[in-house]
Amino acid sequence: MTAKTIYSKLSALRTRPKAEERPRAKARAGTLAEAGIHLLLGAVLAGAVMLEGSAPFGAAFVGAAGSGLYGGAALVGACFGSLTALDLSPGLRYTAAAVLTFAIHFAFYDWKVLRRPWAMPLVAALLNAVTGLIVRRQGSWQGLEGLYFLLEAALTAAACWAFAGALAPMTARRHVSPAARRVGPLALVCACLAAIAPLTVLGIPLLGVAAVGACLVCLRYPDRLLSWLGAGSFPQASADLRAQRLVKQKLEQTAKAFHTLYDSLRSAFRAPENDNDVSAVFDRAAGRQCRGCTLRDRCWKADYNTTFNALNDATPAMVERGRAEKGDFPRHFADRCIHFPEFVAAVNEELTALFYRRQYNARIRESRAAVCRQYAQLSDLLGEAAAELSRELTPDLVGDRRLRQRLEELKLDVRSRVYRDGRGLLRVEAEGPGCAALTRPSRLKDLSAVLGVPLRVELEGEDDLSLIQQEPLMALAGVAARRKNGETVSGDAGTYFKRPDGKLYLLLCDGMGSGPDANRESTLAVRLLEQLIQAGVEARRALITLSSALALRGEETGGFTTVDLLQLDLFTGEGELYKLGAAPTYIKKGRDVQRLSGKSLPAGLAEGEAAALDQFSLRLGPGDCVLMASDGVADRLDDAWLRERFAAFDGESPKDLARELVTHDLKSATDDRTALVMRIDRRT
Repeated sequence: MTAKTIYSKLSALRTRPKAEERPRAKARAGTLAEAGIHLLLGAVLAGAVMLEGSAPFGAAFVGAAGSGLYGGAALVGACFGSLTALDLSPGLRYTAAAVLTFAIHFAFYDWKVLRRPWAMPLVAALLNAVTGLIVRRQGSWQGLEGLYFLLEAALTAAACWAFAGALAPMTARRHVSPAARRVGPLALVCACLAAIAPLTVLGIPLLGVAAVGACLVCLRYPDRLLSWLGAGSFPQASADLRAQRLVKQKLEQTAKAFHTLYDSLRSAFRAPENDNDVSAVFDRAAGRQCRGCTLRDRCWKADYNTTFNALNDATPAMVERGRAEKGDFPRHFADRCIHFPEFVAAVNEELTALFYRRQYNARIRESRAAVCRQYAQLSDLLGEAAAELSRELTPDLVGDRRLRQRLEELKLDVRSRVYRDGRGLLRVEAEGPGCAALTRPSRLKDLSAVLGVPLRVELEGEDDLSLIQQEPLMALAGVAARRKNGETVSGDAGTYFKRPDGKLYLLLCDGMGSGPDANRESTLAVRLLEQLIQAGVEARRALITLSSALALRGEETGGFTTVDLLQLDLFTGEGELYKLGAAPTYIKKGRDVQRLSGKSLPAGLAEGEAAALDQFSLRLGPGDCVLMASDGVADRLDDAWLRERFAAFDGESPKDLARELVTHDLKSATDDRTALVMRIDRRT
């Protein structure tokens, strides 16, 4: 090794740490700058006076800033602003309120209740009210002072809630409502303007100068201003936004066209004309048999009333039986008619034709109604797809900056964007040769720490990657099935799956009867429902569509299928249970077991719209369990043993419990048996 080579390696060792320190130094500088912004805002807001001397914005801003570095900076600024901009007594009061608010947040930061969007606004309002009561204790309440006092407390809570939304992008806080994120920036700007409104410089109003200057800066240097506000540029919109808008417009137009078609068909389809009057049966039979009879004029003219009464007396028994017999007619009529056997035979032929026409027309009406419903449902589905395309993602500027800084530290060739959806959940879109390195568990854990939320891979391509926020809840499920004695396959079918939006689905279908035919019907129902739901169709609409489709299919093949469907949001624990003729479902919370049973008909039998669907709202948490079972597992009227066994379930092995339930009392296995058990856990 030459001296030149050794010198070059030593130089590289000396310079490499400096290069690696640059992104970290930049990140530290950004953090200090943000802390300085909190300090300045705290000082400015603390001096905003309204409501006859009230200054609630300082304590509200401290409550919104949190308990870390930013909260401490906001506290220092609020104390400085209160003591310099206000008189001594109110300055000390609002300083005490700010200190107490920060102390509560700092001391109890790990309490889950303080992470609720309404918690700190209530704390700030309460402490501000308490300090106000102490100051006003020695004075008297005159005029509108009591009303102003209540308005000040309400304004403190509202301002704290709104300021938290304005600071959310800077602090990467998750527990902020979407409404606060939208309203917060405007509220913060208005509060700052109210604070600087009274200030003048050499007789010139500072508010007017600031407003004019801000407008000029925005017009002259918009890019630099936006870059400074976001500590980086705004994420560039995707190149296919125009194509997305065109697709949305096409879907909306197609949905409108199908809805117009639905309206036109519904108005055009009229009930077919039909001789439902049974008297037409006798008219048709008489036209065939009595036309050439010698007694025609006597029966149908001279003795018309006697003939009419005889046929009228025979009608009830004939219609109830489905055919006419000699004994249905009065004796005097039967003895007088010289072609009576032929007349009765003609009446039976016409009666059979009438019943066939009634059945045919009823089928026509049902089929037309089903076709109209399918067009209406298709229109709704296309409309929902168009609405889904119109839901824009909100750029998360602070998260985007932090992620880019971390990627620079890792020296990965990745271009990234960070967004939040309508529910405030984080989403990361990345592209570049370095995307493959981000899918490793250690890298995902690192990025999760940077962005403050757990992440998981949604889609992975060769040079692109989509990451979404990981759900706080998870499910452990177990399934067991046993076919009916003597059958080769089970008529039950079930599955469970999760959509990318964090919704979990538990599905169990039971085909009519048992064996291959029942298995074919239940498997078809499971496959269709899973495809519809995975495509983004709302669960209730998917069930209505399935029921209509199976009703049309049943015209040729016959049969029906029961459906049990559970939808659970793994972010919130809220869920919906839908039932179409299914056996009861059991929910276990602690040792309490709740039995949920419906009254709807199975899919393929129910007609009409969503009224035939049973729906139950649920809220599940860690440790709660769900049991779905087909009707072969337990009798609907005698399930005490099943509820007792489920209540004693410790949650360790859902599959073992499912296996135990389907093998209980095998001697009475007269139907297929399937049990699906699920336990909810908190993701670690």
